[in-house]
Amino acid sequence: MRPGLLLISHTYAALENRKKLQALAAHFDLVCVTSTREQHLVLGRPSSDYDNDSDASTRNYQLIRLPRSGRSSTTFHYSGLAAVMRSRRFDVVLVENEPWARVCWQARFWKSLLQSHALFGEFTWENVERPSWKGLLLAPIYRAMTATTDFIIAGNQAASKLVQRRGAREDKVLVAPQLGVDLDNHLPASSAERAALRQDCGLPADAFIIGYCGRMTEEKGLPELLQACESLQNVHLAMVGSGSLDPWLKEQQQTRTWLHLLPSRPHFEIPAFLRCLDVFVLASKPVHTMQLCWEEQFGHVLIEAMACGVATLGSDSGAIPEVIGHEEAVFPHGNAGALAERIRGVMNGSTIAQSQLERTRRLYTNDAVAAQWAAFIQHQLAA
Repeated sequence: MRPGLLLISHTYAALENRKKLQALAAHFDLVCVTSTREQHLVLGRPSSDYDNDSDASTRNYQLIRLPRSGRSSTTFHYSGLAAVMRSRRFDVVLVENEPWARVCWQARFWKSLLQSHALFGEFTWENVERPSWKGLLLAPIYRAMTATTDFIIAGNQAASKLVQRRGAREDKVLVAPQLGVDLDNHLPASSAERAALRQDCGLPADAFIIGYCGRMTEEKGLPELLQACESLQNVHLAMVGSGSLDPWLKEQQQTRTWLHLLPSRPHFEIPAFLRCLDVFVLASKPVHTMQLCWEEQFGHVLIEAMACGVATLGSDSGAIPEVIGHEEAVFPHGNAGALAERIRGVMNGSTIAQSQLERTRRLYTNDAVAAQWAAFIQHQLAA
């Protein structure tokens, strides 16, 4: 009999992300609590572009949508969560969010009252120590979290080390991705397919095309990416996304015929863009200020690009090197010259794309991620 797992996360309001649930439900009697459909913009598009119930007839798990109070991903709680916990017996309650998130403490409270027999786990991505008073405030919260949590899944190595410094036992922490990638729609393109996809995107058919997809912000290293492309010859840069650098990028486009700013698109249309490319670049830079303290926590688009057979380069910020897994594909953050050299390596015939594709098929599919989670959780249940 499969263990009963209650998974609580706003992540699964996105249709594409629920493919991981399908894989996880092969190991557990799964109930997932996520958010009701909301009306707000995601990368410049309505959230309804990312969330619908077209998968309802194929679900092998129960999805429960609850309204959430609060707009921030760490300050909301779910109305009706207690009723879900009263509805049946679970063996494991697992919540995905940061250790200080209100929903984590809400879930912990109701679990202690209504599911006291169950194990309680958290998934966290947080990989940096906060400066000044924020760090002092969070330290006891982390210690309270590790003292009242049976196991932790950390989205990167730095997150694992952070919770261990705050009291978590090493054997109670798994380092694993939150989400995998779907190989049915992320796959290498033939030459003919690539040409057709480029035509659909309005990109030159025979050019060497470098790509980026995500938030258009300073910390994503976009100025350095443009600078690197400026120093290369006969390359084009295609970018999909939205953010605070939109006005600056549009200004740059006026004098750079090789820069293509494509409109944001729903998640299910991202593979078509990635399959157009010769190289994908994630040039993120760490930011450590009181206003923003952040390093790349995983970079899910990296494994999407790798699954599409595209040579994928990334900076040394946060978890990027451990996700890519190839030293020759990593460059120092903020160093446009080093990035340009990595791109030249691909232009001159580097074979990293094939090894990255094999790495993704081995480690980063939804089935592979679900199997990692399941083996770890089941081990905790048996301990």
